Amino acid sequence: MQNPSDPDATYSGHKGQGYSVQLMETYTTSEDPEKRDKTLNLITHVDVTPSHESDARALMPAIESAKEKGLGPEEVLADSLYGSDENCGEAQSLDVEVVAPAMGTGKCAIRLADFDASSDGKILACPQGHTPVTVKKKKARYSAAFDSSQCSQCDCQADCPVKKGKKHHYLRYTQKEIRIARRRSYEQTDEFKDRYRWRAGVEATMSEYDRRTGVKRLRVRGLKTVRFGATLKALGINLLRAAAVWTAVNSDPDNDKETGGAPNHVFSFVKEHFFAALGSLKRWLKDFVPGNDHMLITC
Repeated sequence: MQNPSDPDATYSGHKGQGYSVQLMETYTTSEDPEKRDKTLNLITHVDVTPSHESDARALMPAIESAKEKGLGPEEVLADSLYGSDENCGEAQSLDVEVVAPAMGTGKCAIRLADFDASSDGKILACPQGHTPVTVKKKKARYSAAFDSSQCSQCDCQADCPVKKGKKHHYLRYTQKEIRIARRRSYEQTDEFKDRYRWRAGVEATMSEYDRRTGVKRLRVRGLKTVRFGATLKALGINLLRAAAVWTAVNSDPDNDKETGGAPNHVFSFVKEHFFAALGSLKRWLKDFVPGNDHMLITC
């Protein structure tokens, strides 16, 4: 137990004591500043988990939650911890592509991705062009046997993952290893770097989330209450973004003079949407505040 007054708070050597907030947001790839100002990017998923839980478990609930709201993504940019082979496979089954660096690095200078392989994972040739004598598969594990007379004379054998066996030189690998090898190979391409560079934008969102709302200094305890507070603060960020985009789209100096200026437009817009959201918030309160069947909110 990390805090007697909050049994739900846990500890992580990386994150520290308390809770971890998981966010997912939409993004635009436009380089035009004017177009970016008029594009509404929203936080579509918020979840609070104990600090000790791995971030790798947060990806699929986020995707499923967004799909339930009708906001399911076609592509998710995430850091390497979220991009495990298992997560990529599960996301693909939901028609979602996860773009993330693979964990770890290859141990040999010659990587598995350097071998020519078929679509089903069978090795067709080594980087030097030598074809295997046999390729066997047992469950999810492959074994490619190469002619020892060729491998023993190869100048690259010290850096090659093919190792000497009793009858041949063998390359043993699994389907998972070849998938990860292909991902590592793709990470070196300009296409991947261009796609993945947009992921840095979420760091600005986390900074805004903390700086504007003070979410890291919540004055409440308990997982459900902390989750409720974090969700409300994310909703506030969305309202501010919606107001900013509305102002950018509808900014007209002549019209501002007649109606009292853009601030009045923003106030009316935020007020209208805030009161429209209260109905949903009242229903949510039942789940987050046990024992309170009704709660009156006055503004």
